[in-house]
Amino acid sequence: MMGNAPQFGGTTMINAPVIPVSLDLRNADGSPRYVQVVNGAVVTCSNPPAPGCQRLYFDVTPDLQPFMNGPVFGVANYSSSPVPTQFVDAVQRAEFGNHARADWHTLLAPSVKTPRVMTLIDGEYQFALKGDGSCCLFVLVNEGVFLNNLFPSSTPDYSTVIGAAEVSGDITTKDYSTFFFPDTYLYDDYGDCCVLGFHEFDYEAGDASNGNRLRFYVMNYASWITPGLFQGGLQDVTAHSHEVAESFNDPFVGFDGLHNVTPFWLNPAGQCQDLMEDGDVIEDLPNPTYPVTVGGVTYHPQTVALLPWFEFQTNSSAIDNAYSYPNESALTALSAPQPFACAGQ
Repeated sequence: MMGNAPQFGGTTMINAPVIPVSLDLRNADGSPRYVQVVNGAVVTCSNPPAPGCQRLYFDVTPDLQPFMNGPVFGVANYSSSPVPTQFVDAVQRAEFGNHARADWHTLLAPSVKTPRVMTLIDGEYQFALKGDGSCCLFVLVNEGVFLNNLFPSSTPDYSTVIGAAEVSGDITTKDYSTFFFPDTYLYDDYGDCCVLGFHEFDYEAGDASNGNRLRFYVMNYASWITPGLFQGGLQDVTAHSHEVAESFNDPFVGFDGLHNVTPFWLNPAGQCQDLMEDGDVIEDLPNPTYPVTVGGVTYHPQTVALLPWFEFQTNSSAIDNAYSYPNESALTALSAPQPFACAGQ
């Protein structure tokens, strides 16, 4: 897990670069794409554009400040902390209950880094315009294309979003980095939608300067979520809070087949796996979000499952003997024991 062990106490500060990423949506030939609404239908304009045409460029800037002000980086009051704190620190403190010293905190120190642009070609994305005809209400991106444009294929790599951030020094192996997009969601080759975020790490070869050890860049992709696009109250920082909470508990996504691998579990909605993905347990349950007010604005981070639930503790050692937090009533019982690889699910 991120940070120091709860019995040691003290505050661990983790550098948390935020890389804002806008989308440049282009024609099939790579030229800038312009569209307009004609008789209720969206049509592509000629290039150069005629009057009334709007370029398909999805700027992340308007969402950046509300995102930075939210509960993942800002502080609020929680029952698990004697002082106002960040959302995921509150979850971690709840997770370890009385095992944590009163002064134990794991906090993110955010800093906005160089904005980046992901360029996509017609056929790799879908979009919806805002009511005034401007770009964009949301953009859907093919998952494979998105990953290829996000992660570098070699080192150094200036052409991908993460590669450019690595080369520039905006992110390092000592950071926890967020790649922040405006209402950008992923669909797979079968057309299934939508991935709202994920946490992962990029690994690159080492060299003599670090003993030829692999370099791991721990990160998440998250999107701002405009209210009303999804059911269940998912909005603003729901996806980001989900991914950050999972990264704190499982930063390397069980990559070695040992750490953060749990007994196979089944959540009440039928999702089954064997990783400590605490956000996944709650994401498809009714009312998964937990409203939190920061600076007079209400945000909607997601309730997550706690360590005792994954350990199948009959009597939870977490705060108030809970299995979930901040909504302690989201999970009221353990998963039934599951067969290997969720056979039959």
